Amino acid sequence: RGTLALVLEGVGRGEPAKVTDVSLELEAFGGQVKVKELPRRSGPVRAGEALAVLAGKGFERGLEELRTQVADMRSRLAMQREEREMQARQEAAGLERALVAAELAQQTLDLHRDYESAKSREMADLSLRRSLDGLRDSRDELCQLEKMYQGTSLQSETKDIVLERARRDVEQGEVYARFAKRDNELFKAIRAPNESRRIADQAKYAKLDLESTQLQRKLGEIRSERDMARAERELSELERRLSNMEGDAKRLRVTAPADGFLVLKVTRVGERLQPGQDIAEVADISGVRVRGSIDADAMRFVRPGDSLQAWFPARPDLRAEATVDEIVSVGSPDGEGATFPFVATLRGADPAVLPGLEARLLVRGSTSERVLVPAGAIKRDKGRYTVKVPSGDAEAEREVRIGLSDGEKTEVLSGLAAGDKVLVPDA
Repeated sequence: RGTLALVLEGVGRGEPAKVTDVSLELEAFGGQVKVKELPRRSGPVRAGEALAVLAGKGFERGLEELRTQVADMRSRLAMQREEREMQARQEAAGLERALVAAELAQQTLDLHRDYESAKSREMADLSLRRSLDGLRDSRDELCQLEKMYQGTSLQSETKDIVLERARRDVEQGEVYARFAKRDNELFKAIRAPNESRRIADQAKYAKLDLESTQLQRKLGEIRSERDMARAERELSELERRLSNMEGDAKRLRVTAPADGFLVLKVTRVGERLQPGQDIAEVADISGVRVRGSIDADAMRFVRPGDSLQAWFPARPDLRAEATVDEIVSVGSPDGEGATFPFVATLRGADPAVLPGLEARLLVRGSTSERVLVPAGAIKRDKGRYTVKVPSGDAEAEREVRIGLSDGEKTEVLSGLAAGDKVLVPDA
């Protein structure tokens, strides 16, 4: 029985701690895009340096047309606002006129009902009485003249003139009285009711005009607000498209997003690009991490957060400390065993440790008391492990199940007990 002191390795390769992809991402332009210039080659790069200049087919023309549309829409919207202000003033004036007309018409109706209607009837009756009184006076005057001239010695010519004049007055009075009576009847039966109806209708129509003007004003305001809102939405949409197109104009000049190491993925001028296509990537080489795998034995001694020593076969002089960030607990078949992916971050690494170098992480561990045999005593044949043990004067083969090994001693999990003898072949 004894313990094993193990030194196991995880094998991986260095990669940048952060890689930023630079791709063709345009928001508005959907036309064909080609590489116009490639001012840089792969290598160290500083943030903001130009990596590529792209050109979109018809992009400049489309951008200029969109700018013109935005300017025209702004002018139209300004004119629409001015027209709306003028229309609002006109509608206010029209409403004021309709309100005054309705008030005057109602005032006329009230005055007619309270005073003018009765007055006109009394005046009509007064006019009729005046005509009748005039006729009666003319008749009385004629009667008096006839009595006065009867039996007188006045010359007949004078008498005839006076009497004839009086008779004519009577005749004319009778005509005037007849028409005055008929006028009075027509006035009361037709003209006065019609006038009352006309004044009432005028007040009613003025009130309806006022209500119609008020309604038209409200409808006009709704239509105007709707038209203004639609125009503002159209302008907002055009401005959004213009903003996106102007953003695309900036994005067509591709720049490095950060300091690092540039790897161009487009190689020639004139190359056609697809939406979302990678143009380059910029690796942050100020930090390096190791991505690789460890076997099942090492999995027994390492956990996320452990610090391990790292070395690099291509640069044996370099050393670094690695902190395990992640170990995937689902392994992949590897021969008779399995390997498990891991990611570790190098701490305090030499600047000469660049992405791409092979890295080995040393996993150190020890077991508790185990049954051990010399590693040379174990024979493997088709996945089966056996040892030879003394059996009287002969040898016997015994199958065992093994565990960890440090290269000199191997753990036996079953098939042997402490104190059993095994035969070790000559080296």
